[in-house]
Amino acid sequence: MTKLFSYSFSVTSPPAPKQVEHLHEYSYSEFQLALTTDWRLVPTAADGSISFHSERAGAAITVSADFYDVPESETLALGEKNIASRFSALDTQNPGKVVVLRQDIKPHSSGAGLELTFAAELPGEYVYLFLGYVTSRKVLNFTMVCKPDRHAAATLFNKTVGGFRPKLP
Repeated sequence: MTKLFSYSFSVTSPPAPKQVEHLHEYSYSEFQLALTTDWRLVPTAADGSISFHSERAGAAITVSADFYDVPESETLALGEKNIASRFSALDTQNPGKVVVLRQDIKPHSSGAGLELTFAAELPGEYVYLFLGYVTSRKVLNFTMVCKPDRHAAATLFNKTVGGFRPKLP
């Protein structure tokens, strides 16, 4: 008798299928943001600002835009001032306790302006993460405040900011 087929199979269970998280798409004139459905829109009185909160993540997001006519020669100074003002506001609330984890200003990959990053923490209280853009016509800010676990905050920020699509310039 000739063997025509040979079959083999694994005795281990296949990996569980990954659960797909459902996203809600928020679309505005200056950006789009896709968030999981546990994020809730929070009313804000500030013009040019929108906020979200996730009880599950223990975090809040604020996206804001300020419109300026920014000469190219002044974008770096404006970016530096933006980051310095964020640190100053945090330090004023908690003098000498805020730890800066990272800050950077670099050209945006599209050439449409500058990309700003700033991360700080108040140990035992919260982690503050910021991504911003300075272009010829605006300053766009994405801020997240998380529970006081640096690594969990960075993971959440990276996951969430992946759904943030600024419209530049």
